[in-house]
Amino acid sequence: MSHSIEEIWKKGFISNEALVAPKINDLYNQKSKNIIDRFELMFKWNLIGIGIFAVLTIVVMSFTGIPYLGMFIAAMFMSLVIRGRKEQASLKLLNKEVSSYQYLKSFHQWITGLMAGYAKLYSFFYPVLFLAIALQLRFSDIGQEAINGFVSEFPMTTMYFSTPLFVLVIVGIIAILLHYFAAPLYRADFNSLYGRMFKKLEELIKDMEELRR
Repeated sequence: MSHSIEEIWKKGFISNEALVAPKINDLYNQKSKNIIDRFELMFKWNLIGIGIFAVLTIVVMSFTGIPYLGMFIAAMFMSLVIRGRKEQASLKLLNKEVSSYQYLKSFHQWITGLMAGYAKLYSFFYPVLFLAIALQLRFSDIGQEAINGFVSEFPMTTMYFSTPLFVLVIVGIIAILLHYFAAPLYRADFNSLYGRMFKKLEELIKDMEELRR
């Protein structure tokens, strides 16, 4: 772990002797470093943004009279930050005793694992967040008034836990759908932030592999 990232780039993705033009080696090394530096910076600021949002959630919801929901939502978002910090630590454990090409391949594997881990986490995050909001709405004054008004209009409505059955069914279906579509939703979110960078990373690896043949 004594080698820095900069030293990896200096070593090149293949030895200079194997290239007709050493400048090509330098070009791809610099592109590699730029992509990884940009990703790490964006990932860092994304975690900071989530942390700030978590704090603001507590403040805003406390002022609106629902502090417990605010604390719960903030705790959920902070769990994403904690997971992200662990992922950052695992990135630092990648083998730096290798060429920039090999490190880039390891970095690609790290991102792939990152996406898979977060997709699994979000399969619980989305439905739990939705259920927490639905539960808070159900026991709010507005929610209770809406139920009372509906029951007075339709007194034969089937009730469970003092809530119309059809409402529970709808909430349950939405939670299941959020669980089922969590991975696509996360990938869409990931691509909106890192999609172009990830595509460039894959293109760069492909170009390097072509030069290594």
